[in-house]
Amino acid sequence: MLSIYQVLYHVDFGKAKRFMIQSMRQMAHSWLFKGLMVVLVVSFGIWGIGDMFRGNPQTRVVARVGKVDITAQQLWRVFDQMVGQARQAFGPEFSPAQAKQFGLVNAALDRLIEGSVIDQEVVRLGIDVDDQTVLASLKTKPQFQNKAGVFDPAIVRQVLSQSGMSEKGFLNLEREGIGRRMLGEVFLNNAVVPKMAFDLVYRARAQKRAFEVVSLEHSGFDAGKVPDEKALRDFHQAHEKLFSSPEYRAVTIASLSLADVAKDVTVTDEQLQEEYELHGERLARPERRDILQVVLQDEAKAKKLSVDAAKSGDFSGAAKSIGVQAIPLKQVEIKTILPELSGPVFVLAKGGVSQPVKSSLGWHVMQVVSITPAGMPAFAEIKNDLRETMKRDQAIESATRIVNKLDDELAAGHSLEDIADTLRLRLVKIPALDATGLTLEGKAPVELPHKEDVLRTAFGQNAGETGSVIDDRNGGAFVVRTDEILPSGLKPFEKVRNEVVAAWTKLELERLAAEDAEKIAGLLREGKQIPSLAARKGLTVRITAPLSLLEESRDPALSEQELKQAFSLKQGDAKVIPLKDRHLVVRLNRVVDVQNGDTGAEIARNKVASSLREDVPKEITEEYLKHLRTAVFPVRVNRDALEAVEQRGE
Repeated sequence: MLSIYQVLYHVDFGKAKRFMIQSMRQMAHSWLFKGLMVVLVVSFGIWGIGDMFRGNPQTRVVARVGKVDITAQQLWRVFDQMVGQARQAFGPEFSPAQAKQFGLVNAALDRLIEGSVIDQEVVRLGIDVDDQTVLASLKTKPQFQNKAGVFDPAIVRQVLSQSGMSEKGFLNLEREGIGRRMLGEVFLNNAVVPKMAFDLVYRARAQKRAFEVVSLEHSGFDAGKVPDEKALRDFHQAHEKLFSSPEYRAVTIASLSLADVAKDVTVTDEQLQEEYELHGERLARPERRDILQVVLQDEAKAKKLSVDAAKSGDFSGAAKSIGVQAIPLKQVEIKTILPELSGPVFVLAKGGVSQPVKSSLGWHVMQVVSITPAGMPAFAEIKNDLRETMKRDQAIESATRIVNKLDDELAAGHSLEDIADTLRLRLVKIPALDATGLTLEGKAPVELPHKEDVLRTAFGQNAGETGSVIDDRNGGAFVVRTDEILPSGLKPFEKVRNEVVAAWTKLELERLAAEDAEKIAGLLREGKQIPSLAARKGLTVRITAPLSLLEESRDPALSEQELKQAFSLKQGDAKVIPLKDRHLVVRLNRVVDVQNGDTGAEIARNKVASSLREDVPKEITEEYLKHLRTAVFPVRVNRDALEAVEQRGE
């Protein structure tokens, strides 16, 4: 199996076998964010399974799929990714707490379970992804191509460096993805809709309907005289939710950051020198070489290049003369190139040119450009990096001691202010916060560190209580005290009188419009002709052109959502559709069946065909996955571990 460096460096390998697997849709994942974040229903059962899963909260098993475990750490990682996706749609203020309310913890677990089911099914079916396919896949990925659209190994190296992913993990991830797409391709290529079924669906979807629409604008009604003070006060009391303030809490946060601790850490040159001399062997590195390489499919050409380059000493020029380009490979180690090449390359002197070497990719010819000997790097070369490493290590040790002292001081009952002063913690006091992190003015506070953890802790304890020390996941820690609880309650009538009048007026107009709309709907159901309503004040009456759910253009009287509701009507029936600023009364006027010769019939057929091409594979896939999850790789979920993730975010 190829190493990542072999994948990155050996890209000029002729015409690799064409990648035959098209990108499959993310099967059951793409629907996770359709619409406006509907609460997802997880299709696996959850039941108590006792104490079968115990241990470290991060490695505690949340679910078992067949024989594969899913840990809390894996779940939290995917949940965090989904929160990031949601923020792109809903803004940076979309919080993990809101995500949990929308059911994203279960959605993340469902995503992991489906991935595990698919991966295990790939293995069970014996689907094998070879190295050539992995190479071809990587080379075609746009994110690994430079501005010229050419695969660039440097981009991949940068991505791996930034993500901290190992080469083995990277290749396995790509291999798993290809296996999943190969399995999904079965459904995409074999989901055929019979002609009879297509015709039935087409006739149903392409059918057109005309509607009679009466619009009652709320503003067209007269709410009448504003009630007297007693009636307004009664309305104020009866609609408490409209005029209540949420619960607020005053909080104090004492925090310790690793960056603040590091500011007080000093590492002298003498300490650096001592560390280098005592533990420098850990920094030793193997011999590295910069080389130029050409891979050819023709052995005779490879031999010619080797001879010409050895004679002239100009490897790049010799390569150009036969119509190829030499590829530079930087800082190659003996373990990072193909085994067939390691021996021939690492016996060459600087400037030496190899004989052609055969591998599965073709004939390799190489020249050694430079050699970095094995051994320890010079002190001056690594001095700055070593200083930063030592500073961080010492800062972590100091922070650990301070956190331990913080625990002791809290246990001793000392005030948070005194502890902060002694241990040089940063104090932040916020007079009032609601559960979403807003102040009494409805704004975000000037400073609210560790927002989600602070809110969860502050609203989970009583007034005067100080929570336990919380790790900030960056080497620091913080503590939250709930200073005061300002309970939710009805705002005084005198302060919200204008709001009460406005709310009463709004609800009264809605009530009048709704009553009138129901009366009109009754008349229409009795067969009243719609033109007779046109003279009524405050009404607009319209008969739409025949419409279908397939058409992109809509009648201005009905939005797409309203049209979908109207399509449920039977001949002569009428329906009231309440909207924000008006009520609609809709009656089905007539049905127009589709005819093959109709204008746009071919466009409609194509739309239905396109829709079925997407829907049918998805439905088959969902049924297949449901079968795998219940009969082949049964799913068991640890309720306690799942609740711990939901409550504590671990």
